[in-house]
Amino acid sequence: MKIRKYEKKDFDKVRNICLTNADITQDNQKVAEFILLMFCDYYIKEEPECCFVAVDDDDNPVGYVYGTFDYDKYHKTFMERYYPKIKTISLKRAIAAKIEMRDHAVYKEEYPAHFHIDVLKSNQSGGLGSKLLTEFCEYLKGRGSKGVMMICGKDNTGAQRFYKKNGFDTLHTKRTGVAMGKKFNTK
Repeated sequence: MKIRKYEKKDFDKVRNICLTNADITQDNQKVAEFILLMFCDYYIKEEPECCFVAVDDDDNPVGYVYGTFDYDKYHKTFMERYYPKIKTISLKRAIAAKIEMRDHAVYKEEYPAHFHIDVLKSNQSGGLGSKLLTEFCEYLKGRGSKGVMMICGKDNTGAQRFYKKNGFDTLHTKRTGVAMGKKFNTK
């Protein structure tokens, strides 16, 4: 396995990993569309330079980490291009999107970057997630980012252990999830 920058040829496979790990089938089209709009498409379309993939020996993606360097840029573009599409899917999902964005916005000064990470279940537990996260954090630090954060499910204790093992601190725990962040020493 190796980690490399995301390339346009990875588009469909990365989207498929996102849906597979969210346990979404194609027959649930509206949910799949929401997941891709909320957690995938912005990053690989708008900030591909902030995207990394783990690939197998045949150069097929088996995992990814992608995110945004600048919350304000993300928020502006997301609200203009992606949020209106989410609203047409479901008002409930639009409200959930706004709540998640609000939870990120609270920390944007100290943690202006955020991310999403997924590794196919068949490739988990071998350190690949940690390698992806390290690559992403080194990229952010190299660009001068002050910090990065993410939100995971409140009941997802495995993810919380993973992030703590990789140097993240708990920022808050709410009904909507657990926010975790990592500050960078950019001096």
